[in-house]
Amino acid sequence: MALEGTLRDFSFADILQLISLQRKTGVLTVKNENDVVTISFLEGKIVATSSLSQRAEDRLGLILLKQGALSEADLEAALRKQEETLQRLGRILIDAGMVSAQTVRNALEQQILQVVYRVFQWNDGEYHFSQETGIDFDRNLMTPLAVDSIIMEGARMTDEWPFINQRIPDHQMIFRKVDPGKKLTVLDEPKEEEDLLGFSFTEVPQKETQPERSPDQITPKNMAVYQLVNGHDTVNEIILKSELIDFETCKALAELLDHGLIREATPEEVAQELSRAQEPVRTGGLARGVIPWLVVPFLVLLGFSLSVMPQNPINPAFDMKSRLWDRFVVESVSWYRLKRMLAGAETAYFLRGVYPEAPQDLVRSSILRPSDIVDPWGRSYVMVVRGHKLLAAGTDARGEPISKLLLSRGLAWESSSERTPSGPGVVLLE
Repeated sequence: MALEGTLRDFSFADILQLISLQRKTGVLTVKNENDVVTISFLEGKIVATSSLSQRAEDRLGLILLKQGALSEADLEAALRKQEETLQRLGRILIDAGMVSAQTVRNALEQQILQVVYRVFQWNDGEYHFSQETGIDFDRNLMTPLAVDSIIMEGARMTDEWPFINQRIPDHQMIFRKVDPGKKLTVLDEPKEEEDLLGFSFTEVPQKETQPERSPDQITPKNMAVYQLVNGHDTVNEIILKSELIDFETCKALAELLDHGLIREATPEEVAQELSRAQEPVRTGGLARGVIPWLVVPFLVLLGFSLSVMPQNPINPAFDMKSRLWDRFVVESVSWYRLKRMLAGAETAYFLRGVYPEAPQDLVRSSILRPSDIVDPWGRSYVMVVRGHKLLAAGTDARGEPISKLLLSRGLAWESSSERTPSGPGVVLLE
């Protein structure tokens, strides 16, 4: 079956439906200017996906980590074994007894759905289906997913995304709690037909209306996202930390905005939160006589041990948590900031006819916030013009340059094909 064209002529839902109805086995490749997604089918059902953008939230290990199904130490050990053996991560985790097979199945399904649902948002792109005799996937772990339910859910998301985007037009927005001390009541999840955003998608009004929800009543999903709002993380950064898929996380933020539980933070508030987050944790002083005097020597020894242990080179697990978090989340946050900085530099060019000489110029011009030009460790990014490209670079937690945090963008006067950022988040196929 020869199936190729553009999404302007044939919608993504129609493509999935056609492959499903004809029970085809093969690989569908969908490409736009920012990503290339492949979806593998076995007899019309989806069994695997991949994305060249390699978003951190799509990685199996991070999904399990955010769900609390896997410890950071176990994931680090499994990743090391994967580098040595090239086995699938899920199989390594199950064989080592770290997680159950069903837990991996659920995570794999979420991994697939996150990628597929994201394509439903594309307004344009090219597609090509390559028919194959067989597909390589772990049949013991992956249950083929029926397309019909995915299309229905994708259509619902497509209908609701415009309303969400009205409230969250930029994923670099930063929110803060309106009343952090407010006590909220967690309710049961609503039925599917309930419209949590307050919009009616039916032409005929329902006779029985749901009782109005009190502002202090919140669903479990919304509570999970509400707890991630801290006044200095962007929407993209919250998505990285949320155990929900992109759509559910953004929808929860939109509902929290509608209910008046969160609001957009001002630049001054963001700066205050960032400085507060970087301050060392201070504990209140203890009154004399509260701790028995025999405990004092023990506390001194404990404090000394804790200060020395992280610097012990023979302790292989001392910085496992920080290295794992840096690899999966913090470096991705840094990549988003670099991408935003490149876009800001191009905005400055269109406004003034010249590129900024340094990232600080973008702050002075009020194009970016101070937090946009520094990495999560507080170091300033580097941005320079080299040849026909604008380059932006960052470093890892140790301050060393890495290829993942080197992005480039074609200069504005060059051809449009050269103006898409390249880096770990975007890979283009010629």
